[in-house]
Amino acid sequence: MRFFMLMLLVCGLSACKSIVVKDLDLIRPDNLTGYKTKAVFDQEKLQKILPSAQLKDEQIVVAQAGVEPVTIKGVRAVLPEAKTTVLYFGGNLTHVDENAPILAKLSATCPANFTTFDYRGYGRTNGQPDALLLKEDALRIYDFVRASTSGKLLVYGYSLGGFMASHIAANRSIDGLVLEGSATTPAQVVDAQIPWYFKPFVNVTISDNLKTIDNLAATSQYKGKILVITGGKDTTMPAYLGQQLYDNSPSQEKQYVFVENGTHSNLTNDARVKAQYCELLNKLN
Repeated sequence: MRFFMLMLLVCGLSACKSIVVKDLDLIRPDNLTGYKTKAVFDQEKLQKILPSAQLKDEQIVVAQAGVEPVTIKGVRAVLPEAKTTVLYFGGNLTHVDENAPILAKLSATCPANFTTFDYRGYGRTNGQPDALLLKEDALRIYDFVRASTSGKLLVYGYSLGGFMASHIAANRSIDGLVLEGSATTPAQVVDAQIPWYFKPFVNVTISDNLKTIDNLAATSQYKGKILVITGGKDTTMPAYLGQQLYDNSPSQEKQYVFVENGTHSNLTNDARVKAQYCELLNKLN
């Protein structure tokens, strides 16, 4: 969120009173970040973590009128002993080639098949994202994975991916939901980045597309199994926003893990997080 601080600095220097937050201020494809993968996740890397697992490349082709189709690319890992599949949506600055090793390590703790895709404009996937397109793609991906998956399907959203996972929960019948380092709305995420001393002087306007993302509304009717994970030192998605999601949930099967020293990027290293995640998988199996 360093770009918000830059925006505020520029605003302060120019005495401006309003900031308009557009889709690409929160959704950061590779052409804005300069991301380059350091190592492609392949069968060899998977088997170093999960010797019996098999990796398969997946893709979903989305036709576009008059322009090149978008090919949403990802991977699927299958373990002989696993009964449940985890569909994972990552955050900004995370891609299939970084997310898959994390999922493999979680599956080494408690076995689960897993599938994850790159967003438009991220990693292996071409195209340019916006909030509405990513929400449409999230449902496409879910439907594709559900149609080709036997057994239970757990939807897992990290950071930006939490918005996608909750959107699926509001529009599809899912078997379980994990929200890690997630938040309520883009407006509240932006507000959390603004120092208190700037707030009296700055008016923030959110794009119409971003206004359609509301995790509180998306999860308000979801009564299935849900695990919410937050970190006490998460400055990107502060813990109180995840706590609001948990408190708002009407589910009778909800769990909350607060990692006191957890940052935005290390929550799955915590022993209690792994234990609660495995407990959720065991309930689905």
